[in-house]
Amino acid sequence: MNIRKNALCFVAATSISLLAASAGAQDAKGGSALLSMANGNESIQSFTPSPVPQGLGVACLSFEGLASWDALDDADNTIIDLDIGAGNTLTGVGWDIGVATVDGSWLSEATIQHSDSTGSADPNAINLSVGAGNDASGDQDFTSGGTILDFSDNMLPEITAGADGILRLQLFESFDDNADAIDANYRNAAAPQLCPGLALACTDQAACNAALGVVPESVAVPVNNPWALTLLILMLAGLGFVAVRRFA
Repeated sequence: MNIRKNALCFVAATSISLLAASAGAQDAKGGSALLSMANGNESIQSFTPSPVPQGLGVACLSFEGLASWDALDDADNTIIDLDIGAGNTLTGVGWDIGVATVDGSWLSEATIQHSDSTGSADPNAINLSVGAGNDASGDQDFTSGGTILDFSDNMLPEITAGADGILRLQLFESFDDNADAIDANYRNAAAPQLCPGLALACTDQAACNAALGVVPESVAVPVNNPWALTLLILMLAGLGFVAVRRFA
């Protein structure tokens, strides 16, 4: 995982057109949708929840100590690059995130963009404003209620990493109240229902988890499956061998 501040300079014609399309949604204070395509083609204010992926826990990105600075693609903004593997797809997100605004900024303006490594030039880039509808300053926790918001179930595109395997998150303000200064401070919610911070659901969940150093959850073994029981015995035997080698 690579967290850095960076100026994203996109000179391609597609970049210019996408930024122009999204500008209209960002030049007025407040009013952000809960989730929206960065190019303005689709947005939602409420969502149909989806079950958490089974077998492996969703990858959880801590938002402790992160901050929302300036408008989209500003040099001050925090960028998080996660190497989830080439061709791996982000299919949905969940959240248990707290937001504390600064100097008149609104809770609805703190926004998280999800994209491939091209950032806002990605035609499938999706913006998440966890405080959508809260057009006021404040300090509040927000949650997806212990569920995942599946993009395709809610008429939004999925986000596929390119050959470099990068899933990029950019923290920005839909309206910048404080130029070159922090508009809002993030944290993990005090009582998370799904996981502390931002939950990422992927087609290759193990790769997303590995990008964040998440240890897989244990998987239940059906008692009536002889192959599964054999595998469990072999795993336990392997653990015993490791223990003997470690402490002998």
